[in-house]
Amino acid sequence: MTGFYFDEHMDRAVARALIARNITVIMAVDVKMEGKTDKEHLAYATQNDLIMVTFDHPFASQMMQEQDFLAVICLPYRFQQATGEMIDTLAEYSALFDMKKDRGQVFWST
Repeated sequence: MTGFYFDEHMDRAVARALIARNITVIMAVDVKMEGKTDKEHLAYATQNDLIMVTFDHPFASQMMQEQDFLAVICLPYRFQQATGEMIDTLAEYSALFDMKKDRGQVFWST
């Protein structure tokens, strides 16, 4: 299972639920990354072998031209009101992620 790095816009309740499923989740606010740029968040995630999770669609779109990162999951805005669905979706990504095959990919969750 691959863990996640949550940027500043992610809900702690989601992190707790994933951690309860034995999935590593690091939140930006817990590692003093508040106020950092998206690229700094992504660099931190990549250095720690974590998939960055975000709702920032413009940033995710920009990263489709890059490949020097582990992975980005861009969630749909509706997930902000669908916590259970978000948890299940991220748990599935964690279980299915292949470090070699999926490296450098941006995943658009639906």
